[in-house]
Amino acid sequence: MIHLKFLGHIRTSMGSEEMDVPQESISVGDLFGLLLSSRPAQLDHGFTKYNTLLVINEEEVFSASAQQDRRISDGDSVLLVPFSHGG
Repeated sequence: MIHLKFLGHIRTSMGSEEMDVPQESISVGDLFGLLLSSRPAQLDHGFTKYNTLLVINEEEVFSASAQQDRRISDGDSVLLVPFSHGG
C-alpha cells in the first residue's frame, strides 16, 4: 500500500487530507491519472502534475511532471505539495 498526504489546494481538490493507494507499485504518471479521475469534480482547484512537488519518504523531492515514469512502491509515503504552498 502507498500512503498519500495532500497539502494546500491539492487537499481541497481531493476532498481529503490523506489517501491510501492499494498497489504494490505505480508510476507518477499513472498515480496522477488515478488521482485526477477520482477527485470530486466540484472540487477542482487547479490540481495537476505540472504544479505539484512530490516528497517521497520525507527525503526525495521532485516535480511530478519531470519524473512521470518514476515508480512509487509499496510502503512509500508520498506528500503532494503545490508549488504555491506558501511559507
